Amino acid sequence: MNQNKIEFRKVRDFGGLLNATFDYIKSNFKILFKSNLLISAPAILLAGVFMGLYQSSMFNFADYPDLQQIGIPFLLSMFFMLLSYLIITVVTYSHLMVYKQSETGSFDIDDVWQMAKHNFFMILFSGIGYTIIAGFGFLFLIIPGVYLSIALSLIFIVRLEEGLGFFEAIGRCIRLIKDNWWFTFGLIIVVGFIQGFLGGILYIPNYVVMVFAVFTGVDGESGGLTKILYIISSIITSLSALLYVISTLAIAFQYYNLVERKEAPGLLQQIENIK
Repeated sequence: MNQNKIEFRKVRDFGGLLNATFDYIKSNFKILFKSNLLISAPAILLAGVFMGLYQSSMFNFADYPDLQQIGIPFLLSMFFMLLSYLIITVVTYSHLMVYKQSETGSFDIDDVWQMAKHNFFMILFSGIGYTIIAGFGFLFLIIPGVYLSIALSLIFIVRLEEGLGFFEAIGRCIRLIKDNWWFTFGLIIVVGFIQGFLGGILYIPNYVVMVFAVFTGVDGESGGLTKILYIISSIITSLSALLYVISTLAIAFQYYNLVERKEAPGLLQQIENIK
């Protein structure tokens, strides 16, 4: 057993959860991000292309395009961006499962790919169920929607780790989050700010193109160039989806933290090993 492997079943405070998240990323950076990039690349690329087409149409002052036509690239961009987040969730948690199962902590992208294929539909349907339940919570009353969106953020790792059905996993999430909702909420907010700050760097090319379009104008001659610039900058911006790895892992470590606090399986295992 590799003594340098990260311990999952461990009680951690707020700082410990952040440290564990970034330690995992640092230790597994090459395979983690390479597998995420390769597997999610088509969705990220298409999200960037359609967003670039949408933005170039919005700033095409010469042609005043039909707003209904503008909306199609936007909707397609949102669809592929959501698909990117779904794939990144699948790949990141699949990487984590392979890492945990590995004795040495050493594996390759193919191992992650095989695990991702196995987990894809479970996470897809869990994500759809999560969206419907949280959406209804927001639709009828805002507070239940906020509560459920945080509580059920654990549902993917709960189902992967414990092999529960969807509705069983919902109950498990609610029990784990009890008395720890604000802690989890704070963790998600802080990690979200970190992602937003890092992602802001990838938005710079997009802002530069916007300024270029506003100050130079877009006419028949320059429109083609501007459209290409928007597509390229939007593809770069779409790469910020890869930063979702951070919050995905933070939630996973929070799950293990909550389980250890409430049930102490890691401590019981250590005691058993001593015997």
